Amino acid sequence: MFNKDFLKTLTVLYAEDDDAIRNSLSNILNKVFKKVILCEDGQAGVDNYLKYSKEFDFDVIISDINMPNLNGLGMVKKIREVNPDIPVIMTTAHGESNYLMEAIKLNVSGYTLKPINTKELLVSVQKYCEIKRNQKLIVQKEAELSEYMNVIDNIATILKVDNKDIITHSNPFFQEISEYSNDELKNSNILDFIHQDSLNTTYKDMISSINSNKTWKGKLKLTCKDGEVFHLRTTAIPQGNNDTGKVTGYIFIGFLADEEEQEKAQTMHQVRLNMMEQKKKVLTLTKEVKELRKTQGSPQTLEFLKNERILKSTLKEERNKSMNLVKQVEYYESELAKQQEKINAIAKSEREKREEISKKIKDLSKENAILKENLITANNKITAMKPKPKYVE
Repeated sequence: MFNKDFLKTLTVLYAEDDDAIRNSLSNILNKVFKKVILCEDGQAGVDNYLKYSKEFDFDVIISDINMPNLNGLGMVKKIREVNPDIPVIMTTAHGESNYLMEAIKLNVSGYTLKPINTKELLVSVQKYCEIKRNQKLIVQKEAELSEYMNVIDNIATILKVDNKDIITHSNPFFQEISEYSNDELKNSNILDFIHQDSLNTTYKDMISSINSNKTWKGKLKLTCKDGEVFHLRTTAIPQGNNDTGKVTGYIFIGFLADEEEQEKAQTMHQVRLNMMEQKKKVLTLTKEVKELRKTQGSPQTLEFLKNERILKSTLKEERNKSMNLVKQVEYYESELAKQQEKINAIAKSEREKREEISKKIKDLSKENAILKENLITANNKITAMKPKPKYVE
């Protein structure tokens, strides 16, 4: 199916020495494409390409093979010197299969046999130009990912670790925090830097996820060179071999649990301890009120009323303290949840970008495989069409 909007964005260089064919096909091409530059031979094709490429970008070349002054493949060879990637579709007559190997060396995208089937030609142009467009998108996405990683590089620790736990790369931020140099970290085992508290539980959980080709998120405790410890809110992303699908290692991205976050965590821990103490006080005071009723006898005595009033007042104060502590816990939990959401959003964005790039690379690999098959098929068809020699007895 034709994507008319997409085809209308393309600029074409069309080279054909036969006036009748060139004029006839150009009438159709001018209606379909944004711009068509016509050339009567290969040399004109080179000259026009060099001339007009200063004003705009060509998206595709359509060219005959046999032309005077300079044939189609000679033209492509010269243009390839300034643009090695532009899609090229050759129009060829029967009996020109001897050019096929040279065309493959020049990375010609496809063939169209004469007389030209316009529909097949447009389908080929759309197909190969979409491949080229996707390649550009991949480059753009990789550039965006690179820029994103540069930003992350300044605010997060980054390690690359192979499937044998050997560190192959560490960024300056991790080196600064851990106080180890790049030479000390590279080719070292990451287990040497993870604190024992995290080795038996958190680290095992992380490696289990990595081996299952799943991204892992959690907090790891690590040790500095001087023995001090630090915590990293970590995202570990598995890396794999595109051909085998096997996990070859992982990228370790860690955000330092800063002083504010550590203070909140410590404060929340202390608040929880205080809550437990408050509950004990409330239970103790409630018990004392009950005991007072038993020991003081008649509730009408002034001493009883005084003691009961004091206890109830104290009990109310302690209950209010408990309520305030609950509110503090809820506040700190809310703040920590917000920080975790930010981390999750960054990790999700990076994962989606990587998955998108990986998918497009696989699609392009499939397209390239199909292209090779089509070239071989075209060669076989052209060879089969060559007239067999007649022998006279």
